[in-house]
Amino acid sequence: MPSFARGTLLAAASVAATVSALAAPAAVCTAPIAGASTAGALVVGNGTASSCTGAALQAAVDVASAITFNCGATPVTIPIYATLEVPATRATVIDGGGKVTLDGGGRVRLIEVVHADFRTSHVGLTLQHLTLSGGKAAGTKYVAPNPSNASCAHGWADGAGGAVYVRDAALHVIDVTFKNNAAATPGPDVGGGAIYASASLDVTIVGSTFDGNSAANGGAVGLLQSDGRFVNDLFTGNKANGTGENFVGGAAAGCAGVAQVNQGGAGGNGGAISIDGGSDGAQGVCGTTFTSNVANELGGALFRTADLAAKPTTFDRSVFQANHAAKGGALYVQNAKPLTITASTFSANVAVSAGAAALVSDTPEITNTTFANNVATLGVGGALTLSNAAAAGSINNATFSGNRSSGGPGYFSAAIFGSMTFPVTNTVFANNLSNDGGSPMQCFFAPGSGAADVQWPQKRPVGGLGDNPCVTGIRFVDPQLGALASNGGPTPTPAPAAASPLRKTGHACAATDQRGVARNTATCTIGAVE
Repeated sequence: MPSFARGTLLAAASVAATVSALAAPAAVCTAPIAGASTAGALVVGNGTASSCTGAALQAAVDVASAITFNCGATPVTIPIYATLEVPATRATVIDGGGKVTLDGGGRVRLIEVVHADFRTSHVGLTLQHLTLSGGKAAGTKYVAPNPSNASCAHGWADGAGGAVYVRDAALHVIDVTFKNNAAATPGPDVGGGAIYASASLDVTIVGSTFDGNSAANGGAVGLLQSDGRFVNDLFTGNKANGTGENFVGGAAAGCAGVAQVNQGGAGGNGGAISIDGGSDGAQGVCGTTFTSNVANELGGALFRTADLAAKPTTFDRSVFQANHAAKGGALYVQNAKPLTITASTFSANVAVSAGAAALVSDTPEITNTTFANNVATLGVGGALTLSNAAAAGSINNATFSGNRSSGGPGYFSAAIFGSMTFPVTNTVFANNLSNDGGSPMQCFFAPGSGAADVQWPQKRPVGGLGDNPCVTGIRFVDPQLGALASNGGPTPTPAPAAASPLRKTGHACAATDQRGVARNTATCTIGAVE
């Protein structure tokens, strides 16, 4: 599992300010890689903007392992008319010095590195201090919709990676902005509006911004059988604009498919990131903000399936805000074992069902995390839905506050919907509401164990019936939680009032709270904030 050391905290900075600047967050997590050396680099340009061309860059890439630019004192945009082919047999560094934009003008993919093998290569491409915009990958082998069965897969068979495509190559991205790049759409397996990596051992993206990219799946980044690390990044306004998901069998039985027979759907998974494959390794996200990303189907911010394998996935000190999907407003994660979510905030995400996250066949380990003001508009699980969750999971020191299942009769469980047997401890469920007065308002499960948990209100505002307890033996009392705000630490949190009954009533709490503040574990506070 990827691990990320605690770095500088984004103290007291609001999420809104971070997003409005359209820059990657401050260094919340310690980066797992450093910028690559450009000592002895071949320089593109002679000091004028006109000397910096796509052809000159390709000539440099052909012969040099490190490339920098001398295009004049002011920032320059270099039009790219033919995809830059980077050798796959050696390491290559392209460093824009913070002044260079490579722009495809909606004509071509910008860069590709292609190695013929499967998960063997440890060398590849480093991109740093650049902007990549207007890249576009064209699809081929289009399959038209089946007029007799709308569930059959249709769309493009390829056309992934609008800005960057790598196969079996390491990709390191440091301080790069990807803006308005596009991969082909629709298509069940096409992805990565900005970046697509297939069969690659190491895709590490640090301190970078993805803004307004689109693809059938993975509006910004698509990974297939590739190991991904996302650290201190910003994903905003990206979209997975395919439809129908990607599945095999069921309603698609007998379909010719696009990549295989009996295939259904044409994408729409992972508004910002789509990660697919059981042959990959651990996936990790740390210190990263996802805001206003959209998936037409699953996972407004991120979609992850390990197929039939069991692979670890980690989210740490990250923010998921105002993302949208049909299911899983922020996340859709399947077969992540374990699925570790720590010190993160999910707020104002919206989906038809599973307003914040849809967790399927995972082993969830959720600690010091806030789910606030997420909405399921016409389904269950205002914050979470859990399907086939493993008994080995846990929720500890979490806050579920102000989530909604807003659809009316038949739509309920505004905090958590799903059956699970793992313990829920030191967790508060506050004012998670539905409009169905005859069904469980906050939770629809009965864990086998739980301790030091609080729930409020005790009666449903609609109909006045007593609500089902989220945890056996839970205490019904007003927790006196504040609104979501910057209370210190890298993520927004709702703090308990000075007289809150959450204070000094916890048991065996996590050593620190969501902000990174040390707890007194003997007399700790229930919820994510000490």
